[in-house]
Amino acid sequence: MKPFYFVSTFFMMLVLLTGCSDDDVMTYPASDMPEINVTRDELYSNPNRAFQIKANLKDDLGLKNLKISCPEFFLDKNISFLADTMTTEYELSYEFLAPQETKREETYIVNLMLEDVSGNKVTKALTLYLDGDFKAPQFSDVQPADGTVQILDGTNELSFTLSFKVTDDSGLSKLLIEEPILGIKEEVTLNNEKEYTFEKTYSLPQKAENYQIKLTAYDNFVDANECIQNINYVVSSEMVTLYLADVAKDTDLETDAFGVPVLYHKKSSGIFTFKYCCNYDNQEIYFLGQSSSFAPHCFGLDENGILVNDGSAAPIVLPTKGYYEIKVDTKNLTYEVNPYQPQTAPHVAPIMICGGGIDGATWDPGTAMQMTQDAGDKYIWYAEVDIIGSVCMTISTPGWAKYWRLLADGVIDYMGSEQPYHDFPKGKYKFSINTETGRARCVK
Repeated sequence: MKPFYFVSTFFMMLVLLTGCSDDDVMTYPASDMPEINVTRDELYSNPNRAFQIKANLKDDLGLKNLKISCPEFFLDKNISFLADTMTTEYELSYEFLAPQETKREETYIVNLMLEDVSGNKVTKALTLYLDGDFKAPQFSDVQPADGTVQILDGTNELSFTLSFKVTDDSGLSKLLIEEPILGIKEEVTLNNEKEYTFEKTYSLPQKAENYQIKLTAYDNFVDANECIQNINYVVSSEMVTLYLADVAKDTDLETDAFGVPVLYHKKSSGIFTFKYCCNYDNQEIYFLGQSSSFAPHCFGLDENGILVNDGSAAPIVLPTKGYYEIKVDTKNLTYEVNPYQPQTAPHVAPIMICGGGIDGATWDPGTAMQMTQDAGDKYIWYAEVDIIGSVCMTISTPGWAKYWRLLADGVIDYMGSEQPYHDFPKGKYKFSINTETGRARCVK
């Protein structure tokens, strides 16, 4: 009888052990190996710059977890996938900062290990280089200037000559020139040149039109860096815009953030009207048909004191400091200069710079950057600013009782609703506004 007792006890224990198993532990059938399909086996970055890992992760049954590791960077990232949703495919996009103390000549290995719900594991080693090129090509000496106007006179054949230089430290791969109305879509293949000069003349139909020329340059980096230059080229029977320049002809008009030259205030029947604050006696001024240069349209005086559109023209001289209303007829080549006294009372302190993209500026007028009122002209306020990002600016009195919105070309709109963002070169500037003329400038 004893052998029977032993066997019975054995089977009872087996049943008990089986009954004590954890019903919550999921088991899965055997499956294929998971897949890691990376965009590239080689990654590029610089010291103190983030690198990005992109990959498509797949498994026929379900993904369990992914481990990303690089011991030298103290990188040990785990990404777990929920079992109840059974993720079979996942697009990975993961960024990590290469430490600042690393060097450009160094190379590292970033390891990926992917496990599926069946316990299958697959690994992938990615090579990280810290000598990546992230500097885009640069255009220079671009002609025609953005905003150029060609006058339609009906007598000559119309054309424009496109010329520019493009450079890149690591080498250029290709160049695109596009203009949809003219059907221009040209591609220039380059062979790692570090500098390339382009010049070509294009014919234009005899009609008013607004052309948008787009230049795109690509370098030869693995992830090609690109630079886009847009040129607005206008054919019209008259000037479509006008600026007042109170600087010398050899001044680079692209070193300011905005406001130089000064945009006109009103246009009616081809006549442009400016409200201008002259800060000096015998101030010399010109009128320009574009904001970025003194060519091709520069209006000044000939030897007889007649208004001409000529790059060699002499300046118009305003005899005394003060406020002027100036009217310019670019078609009939006439102008009027009339001094006036502002009729509105100057605003009183404090006035603050509110918004984003400027160091120290906030959206709270109570804590925003305060401006200083000019001692000699109470309509002028100024401050030193540091542009650190995309600028959205409102100049305000306390509690938003009165405010001015910064628009394009240095226009400040009193109690306006539009609130655009602007991209200006970063750096420190002297910023000033004139509440009488409704214009601002931001200069080095």
